[in-house]
Amino acid sequence: MILTGGRVLLPDGIHDDVDVVITDGRIASLPPHTSDHADGVIDLGGRLVTAGLVDLHVHGFAGACFDAGSGQAAEVLRGLARQGVTSVQASLVSASVERLAELLAAFAAVDRTAEGGAELLGLHLEGPFLAPAQCGAHDPAVLRPPTLADIDLLLRHRDVLSMITLAPELPGAVEATGLLADAGVVVAGHSDARGDDLSAAVEAGLTHITHLWSGQSGTVRRGPWRVPGLLEESLAADHLTAEVIADGRHLPPALLEIARRCVGERLCVVSDGTPGTGLPRGSRYRLGTVTCEVGDGVGLVVGADAFGGSTSALPDMLRHLTGDLGWPVPEAVAAATSTPARVLGLTGRKGTIEVGADADLAVFDEGFHPWATVLRGRWLGPEEISA
Repeated sequence: MILTGGRVLLPDGIHDDVDVVITDGRIASLPPHTSDHADGVIDLGGRLVTAGLVDLHVHGFAGACFDAGSGQAAEVLRGLARQGVTSVQASLVSASVERLAELLAAFAAVDRTAEGGAELLGLHLEGPFLAPAQCGAHDPAVLRPPTLADIDLLLRHRDVLSMITLAPELPGAVEATGLLADAGVVVAGHSDARGDDLSAAVEAGLTHITHLWSGQSGTVRRGPWRVPGLLEESLAADHLTAEVIADGRHLPPALLEIARRCVGERLCVVSDGTPGTGLPRGSRYRLGTVTCEVGDGVGLVVGADAFGGSTSALPDMLRHLTGDLGWPVPEAVAAATSTPARVLGLTGRKGTIEVGADADLAVFDEGFHPWATVLRGRWLGPEEISA
């Protein structure tokens, strides 16, 4: 397959004079554009071509949810592929450790590269080792500190477990962080922690911060003294990667700009998408035991003053960042492609258009409206895309 006539976003910028040659599911070459091609050429008509989007944090799509079990996984992954999302880390909300272990075991049997679906990179457990004061849309009844037995049970499923979000200040959390990090699991922070708590967890192996401003403590005063929270400590760090939900609802423009300036090339855009994504306002869905409702462009926890995840996919976030806030396209796209790939140790394979990388590509009309997807070298044409 040869893609021609596109505006191709390469690591050094956008090129309108490059073709993308795909062979056996990988990018074989990036030759100068020429009109002299054999069969298998697709003219993209000047549309933007990016690496396939990589979503590190997503719970569901269009009524289907990873928390419901592996049976709905294919539906979620197919829906996201139609949005140009070609790689997904499936997120599960807080539940009992025993239930999460059951889900991990079930997902271990899932075909991670099923035809027509985004590749399942692994599972992210967003809890239950979270701080009740920062529970958000998580059921506080199932939150708990981690024990060695908990970590042992979860690590029996290391083949599918890729990330755990926890609160560093909980009893046993630092020891759990060390065990998880030593096993190759990415450990992320989401908590009511202070600087000492975060430092201890970082020393033990924590490397990532789950959605900035959502589930994080801020500065408090102790007498005349200002004591930074997890949020400020995360923004001040010079090595941690961090997420933002850029749906235009979770964070106002000023906070997104602060994250951009402080975190820079370590910043990831995640959807935190839920089963409410793509459903009309007023639709209800569940995150674990918590009932949520699609509001005005965002999910809301029914009966509580809290967001219930987002109802937007990554292209909607890129549209907001570039169209409404004026972020340069290469910078915004990197936050949804190469940077999240780096978080999971997939640099050079995912999230980039370069020779040897997986042939996962997204083709967008103006304004990041999905037009087509190339999924592991297979074309999903515009007739299959929901723009």
